[in-house]
Amino acid sequence: MQIPIQNIYYLLCYAWDKLEEGKIANHDIDTNADVLNLLAKVFVNGSKYLLKRGLEHSYSPQIQTIAGIKGKLLLTQTLKKPILQNGQTICEFDEFTVNTLPNQILKSTLLNLQKLTGLDKKILPEIRQILLRMSDIERISLEKKHFHEITLHRNNSFYDFTIKVAALIFENLLVNEETGSFKMQDFIKDERKMAILFEAFVRNFYKKELSNAKVTRENLTWQMATSEENSQQFLPKMQTDISIFFKDRKVILETKFYKETLQKYYNSEKIHSENLYQLFAYLKNQKDPNTEGILLYPTVQDSLSMTYVYENHKIKIQTINLNQDWQEIRRELLALVQL
Repeated sequence: MQIPIQNIYYLLCYAWDKLEEGKIANHDIDTNADVLNLLAKVFVNGSKYLLKRGLEHSYSPQIQTIAGIKGKLLLTQTLKKPILQNGQTICEFDEFTVNTLPNQILKSTLLNLQKLTGLDKKILPEIRQILLRMSDIERISLEKKHFHEITLHRNNSFYDFTIKVAALIFENLLVNEETGSFKMQDFIKDERKMAILFEAFVRNFYKKELSNAKVTRENLTWQMATSEENSQQFLPKMQTDISIFFKDRKVILETKFYKETLQKYYNSEKIHSENLYQLFAYLKNQKDPNTEGILLYPTVQDSLSMTYVYENHKIKIQTINLNQDWQEIRRELLALVQL
């Protein structure tokens, strides 16, 4: 599925709920770039923005041998070494430093980008210029846990978007053990990753764009009676991808992502049966008769739009073409849930 690079960027910004921050990092991006160079350029722009704002500093606990005393004297450690005669002690103290985990992730990602095969050569001078301003920051060997250890708060929340780009770059890097160079996987070709991205994009799109509705994931309850104690706990969980609550109606929207929208069945094409069964179960277990169901599939070619009715529930099977102008995508998504 070949989605225009600009639309991939919009998907990411909405999925991360970082549309405004994404606009800052979006300037001078080549709309003909591939995913590798899109992410590299966005990350470089985000890093420049952070430098312009001023990199975060924080207090970090240090244990060092110093002249005199600073902070807490570690007497036992000091006496074990022949340093007192030189006027030195071992002390523990807090140091106000720029060498924080978020900044270490920034620097380490930039250094990895320099080794990427296929990187646009015009980006390299920008990376070098940024690294010159990060000389006091240590490089770390990036691991997945580092991205979960960051604590964001009011004073450093502006890091969030750029760190998310760094995490996406890290998750898709493949290292060449012989040369030490990196190659980036094209996550767009990973159906599982794109399914997660598409769902998050659609949910956050409606959260941002629908001012007259509440948008959330919803846990549904099976409408089945039983006389046996604790038997409900054995029923499978029902959780919607997206539930949209308007004043007088509700829409349950399930997003699905396949390279081919329809499945082949002998010589004909059919909707994926498990998708329809899932949505049907959600509607069957609704107390509100004004609940509608939508199955939404992305496509870049053929469109599909069908409407059915079960009892009082309207059911739509719909595609959204991601290979078109972004404003048209926005218009179609809004029209999909409006009466």
